[in-house]
Amino acid sequence: AYLDPADVFAQAPQGPAPAFLPNAFVKITPDNIVTIVAKNPEIGQGVKTSLPMLIAEELEVAWEDVRIEQADLNEMQYGRQNAGGSTATPTNYDPLRRVGAAVRQMLVAAAAQTWQAPEAECRASAGTIVHQPSGRSLTYGQLASAAAKLAPPDMASVALKPASEFRIVGQPKGGVDNAAIVTGKPTFGIDFTLPGMLSAV
Repeated sequence: AYLDPADVFAQAPQGPAPAFLPNAFVKITPDNIVTIVAKNPEIGQGVKTSLPMLIAEELEVAWEDVRIEQADLNEMQYGRQNAGGSTATPTNYDPLRRVGAAVRQMLVAAAAQTWQAPEAECRASAGTIVHQPSGRSLTYGQLASAAAKLAPPDMASVALKPASEFRIVGQPKGGVDNAAIVTGKPTFGIDFTLPGMLSAV
């Protein structure tokens, strides 16, 4: 399987205001910040932006509230992590959407339990779960602790959004590292040095 929730699901640590860590790709903190891990190496092709967009789309979170972190190399946790052949987006399109949908489903379940309401009455929108009959709402950050106690759903069974409801995928988004790149902040291969290292030209 692309992602085994039983292997990568991490229960939140004991103590106040834990983060919600439903799988290797998503972290939600009580301040309502959603961190999404970009699994593939970014070498200028844009996957550090496009792959997290797939998760954010299904998660129903505003792109402005998303923070992106680059994954370490760990193919047991993230699946294949490679660059080449322009295959990252088509290969990960459904699997990463399922990651976002699974997290959304857990947040909906946590809200339904909190309100003692049917899950069918609860809808995710822009980082919030709304109870449609009453208008009550809770942010993802408010639901993080409760959601962290739930077992993740079967990835194959989660419901994906129809493309007609997409708000992030298919929309122009600037590269998440653009500002850092144009101000010279990232470390590039040419910046790497070791003691006594020689450079060949």
